[in-house]
Amino acid sequence: MKKGYHTQEYRPDEQPLENPIKCLAKNAWLGIGYYFWTDIQFAHYWGEDFKKNYRKYPGYYTIYEAEINTDNFIDTVFDEGGYDFFKENIEKAFLVLKKQRKPITLETVNRFLSDEVYSKLAINGIIYDDKPMNKKDRTRIYSDIPDLYYVKRIQMVCFDLKIIDNFALYLDEQS
Repeated sequence: MKKGYHTQEYRPDEQPLENPIKCLAKNAWLGIGYYFWTDIQFAHYWGEDFKKNYRKYPGYYTIYEAEINTDNFIDTVFDEGGYDFFKENIEKAFLVLKKQRKPITLETVNRFLSDEVYSKLAINGIIYDDKPMNKKDRTRIYSDIPDLYYVKRIQMVCFDLKIIDNFALYLDEQS
């Protein structure tokens, strides 16, 4: 079990959420699923940069905490085999999509992986080291030395709500 932090817009009429909100965006880098940060700092940054502009209550966001069963995850961060598996299957997706004359986009690659790899192998999620940047300059969180990014910005995506336990409000109404 890993602890994860789920950041959402502040919506007092819907608070507290009973479950995380599923990301359905076509440009979600790991595909459709429930996204969590492993570090509370990055959950805050995500709230500040992307969740504070909810039209009804601008300027606020909330963070939820949960325990994630990562037994059937691809760990691209700490497991070399998991990283190699992930990379090889993305490259396989490129080849198949190219052969089928389909566009190679984030959405088509993620759909291929979901349909042809993850579901067939009962993979429930991915642990991924995200890009070391945010909208706002956050370089000091990674290092006092520019370009030495030693703090990983790790995200988890869960494909199945059943592996998320003890989902509860962690911080309410952050501005």
